[in-house]
Amino acid sequence: MPRRSLALSSLLLSLVSLGLGGCGEEVKAKPKPPLEVAVIVTSDPGKPIEGAEVVYAGKTLKRTDEKGVAKLTLKGNDGDSYEVRIKCPKGFQSPSKPLTIPLQRLSDPNDVAEYDVACPPVTRTVVVAVRADNGANLPVSYLGRAVGRTDGSGAATILVPDVDADSQIVLTLDTTEKGNEGLKPQNPSSTFVVKGRDDVFGWDQKFVLAAPKAKVWVGGPARVGPVALPTKVNR
Repeated sequence: MPRRSLALSSLLLSLVSLGLGGCGEEVKAKPKPPLEVAVIVTSDPGKPIEGAEVVYAGKTLKRTDEKGVAKLTLKGNDGDSYEVRIKCPKGFQSPSKPLTIPLQRLSDPNDVAEYDVACPPVTRTVVVAVRADNGANLPVSYLGRAVGRTDGSGAATILVPDVDADSQIVLTLDTTEKGNEGLKPQNPSSTFVVKGRDDVFGWDQKFVLAAPKAKVWVGGPARVGPVALPTKVNR
């Protein structure tokens, strides 16, 4: 083969090698930068939970701060996902299902994806406003214990704390004290269903005053024995 042809062939091979090398560098993917996300834990809307744990593969990654926020730095490619569990502090109910966090980088690298999680309290506080018509100064009982008393107009505000969420409570207006025998009905009760939140209820109860029984006079015992006859006096 002539020298000129050999030189041309060598040049072509060099160019091909350079081209392949350049393609190889382009195919090789650069590692994606870590992705920051924020998990926000609240008990009720607007009430952050501090100390909730974000757990992945049995290991606690972060705990929420006083604002209820735990920031996570995750590695991976877009389309990957992490499944984490939220362990709520004592007194709060942990979610039964894990939280799935998909890796999706936003157009603005300064934006942080946020994920909301609820840790509802295991107990709730209930307030009952009682209005008892003709029911002045009556004890209000819960679980057999007086928790309040109506005033002179028959009104009372009853606070019942630490009620199990999604349960019910029963209040009773106690009419067993002396002087309340004429109230009808006797010892009325009302049931209140507690949902998964603190709540306020109203209870209107009307009493009827029974008319007092008329007193029946009973004469003294009949006399038994001889009866004195009138005596005639002669003058």
